[in-house]
Amino acid sequence: MIDESFSHVFKRRSFLLGLGKGILLTGLLGRLIHLQIFNRDYYRTLADRNRIQTRLIAPPRGQIIDNTGKVLAINQNVYRCLMTPDANINVETEISILQSLLNLSTEHTKELKKQLTQQSKIASIVKESLTWEEMAALQLKLPDLPGLLIEKSQIRQYMYPEILCHTIGYVAQASQKDLDEYNVEPIPGLRIGKSGLEKTYQNTLNGKPGMQRVEVNARRRIVRIIDHTSPKIGQDLHTTINIALQEKIIQILEPYRNANVVVMDVHTGAIRAMVSKPGYDSNLFVSGIKKDDWKNLLTHEDKPLINKALAGQYPPGSIFKMIVALAALNEGIVDQESHIHCPGHYNLGSNRIHCWTWKNGGHGTVNLERAIAESCDVYFYHLALKIGSLKMVEMASRFELGQLTGIELSGEKKGLIPSPEWAKFRKGFFKQKGQALNISIGQGVILSTPLQMARMIAMLVNGGKIIAPHLVKTEVIHPEKFVAGIEPHWLEWIQQAMNKVVNDPKGTAHRANPNLNDWSFGGKSGSAQVCRITMQQRADGTYKDLPYHLKDHAIFVGYAPIEKPQHAVSVVIEHGVSGGGVAGPVAGQILQAARHLYV
Repeated sequence: MIDESFSHVFKRRSFLLGLGKGILLTGLLGRLIHLQIFNRDYYRTLADRNRIQTRLIAPPRGQIIDNTGKVLAINQNVYRCLMTPDANINVETEISILQSLLNLSTEHTKELKKQLTQQSKIASIVKESLTWEEMAALQLKLPDLPGLLIEKSQIRQYMYPEILCHTIGYVAQASQKDLDEYNVEPIPGLRIGKSGLEKTYQNTLNGKPGMQRVEVNARRRIVRIIDHTSPKIGQDLHTTINIALQEKIIQILEPYRNANVVVMDVHTGAIRAMVSKPGYDSNLFVSGIKKDDWKNLLTHEDKPLINKALAGQYPPGSIFKMIVALAALNEGIVDQESHIHCPGHYNLGSNRIHCWTWKNGGHGTVNLERAIAESCDVYFYHLALKIGSLKMVEMASRFELGQLTGIELSGEKKGLIPSPEWAKFRKGFFKQKGQALNISIGQGVILSTPLQMARMIAMLVNGGKIIAPHLVKTEVIHPEKFVAGIEPHWLEWIQQAMNKVVNDPKGTAHRANPNLNDWSFGGKSGSAQVCRITMQQRADGTYKDLPYHLKDHAIFVGYAPIEKPQHAVSVVIEHGVSGGGVAGPVAGQILQAARHLYV
C-alpha cells in the first residue's frame, strides 16, 4: 500500500513539474517567436542604432573670386579631432588628457564640457588644423580616448584677410540661431557666413551636405563604411573686385590712420575696390576668435569692425556744391556766365560768415566754373538764399544721396538729406537762412557715405545715368534710368569745372595733378568740419594744432580719364584736414593705379 501510494504521488508531482516546465518552455518559445519574428524589425532597428551611425558631412563652400580670376577665399584641407557625445565615456578624464596633449585653453575646455553635457546629436570639435606632432600624440592615446574621432576636413581660408575683411567678410561656427535662420541641420564643422559677401550669399556658397553610414564597434570606432553620399560643393562667387587694385590702395593709404576708399565703374556701378582702414584679420574668426582678440576689436577706438565705406556718415563738405549748382541751374537762377563778387565774407544779418580765402580778400568776381574749381563759399551762399534749402535737398535726392544704395552688404547707412517728412519735427527748418548757408557747403545736418559720394560723382560724369553699386557680377540687364530734369550741357559745365579743380593752377586740388601728358583726372575736394572753429583760431592758425580727433576730415571725389570717364573714386581721410592737399593726391594715385591694373 505504501509503495503504491508513493508511486501515485510521485507520478502526480512529476506530471505537475513537467506541466510547469512545458508552460515555461512554451512561454519562452512564444517570447522568442514574438521577439524574433513579430518584432524583429523593431529590435533590429535598436541594434542598428548602436552598431550603425549616420553622420552628416559639412559641404565645402564655393570659392570667392575677383574680376580677373584670382581666388580670394578657398577651402583648406586639415585634420581635426572630435568627441562624440553619445559614447560611453568619462568626459572629465578624456578632456583632461586632451588638454595636456593639445594645449587647450581653460576657456575652451569649459565650453567643450558644456557642449558634451548639453547636446546629444552631433560631435563637438576639440581642435582643428592639427599638426603632425599632435596627430601622433593622439594616435598613441586613442585606446584611452573612446570618445575621440580623428578625421580629414576642410576649413575656410582667406587669401587677403586684412585687405578684404569688410567686403568678403568671414565665416564662423554656426550657432543655433544660424541653424534656425538658414534651416540647416547641425553638422560638426559647419560654418555660416557672419558678415560681408559670405553672409549675403550664404545659401549660394554653402552647397548641400553629404551623408555617411558607418558601422562602429563597442568602443565607437569605425569598423566599416556602409554607404557614402558626397556633399555638393557650393557655387563659386565671382565678384567685381580687383584684388591688385585693392592691394595698391592699401599701400597708398599706409601713412594714414583712418581712411576709406571706393572705386566704381561709372557706367555699370561695379565696385572695383572698397577699402576701410583699419581692418582686421578675418581668418581669426574661422576657428573661433579668442576672447582677448574679440575684446580688442570691439573696444578699439578706430572701430576696425565697421566698414566705413558704406557705414561711415560724413558731412560731404564742398563736394556738395556741385549739387547746389545743379539746383540753381534747374531753377534758372544762374547760367555758365553768371558772376558773383566774393570779398572773402558774407553778411547774414549781424553775422559775418567768412570764405576760406578771407585772409587774401576773397576770390573776387567768379562765375559758376571758377566757384566750383576754387570752391568759393560766398558764391554758393548767394545761390543758397535764392533757391532755398528745399530745392537743394531735392536735387541731392535725385542723385540718391541720403538713400541706401542696395549694395550686397549688411550694415549700410543712409546718411541724412533732410526731407519734408524729417522737417515736420523741426519747425521752420527749410525757412532758416543759416541752415541754407550750411547746406550749400555740405555742412550742418547733411551727411552722406563714401559709397554714396562715389555714386554721385559717377552719375555726374556718365551723363546722369542712375547706377546701382554692386560687388557681384550679374548678367541681369536693367533698363537705363537717368536723373530727372537734368540737361546734358549742365553736366558738361560741372565736368569742366571739376577738370579745373585738379588741372588749373588755382584749383583747390591742383597739387594732385600728376603732370602726365597722356592722362589726367578731375574731381572735387572738400573738408568736413568735426567741431566748430572760432574766428580767433582761424586768425592765428591754431586750428591746425587741434587734437587728432577734432581735425577736419579730408574728402575728395574724382574720375578718370577726363576725355572718357571710366572710373569714379571717393576718398575720405579721417581728420586729414585738407581735401585738396591730402585726399586729392591719394585719389590721383588710385585712379592711376586703376588705369594700369583694371582689366
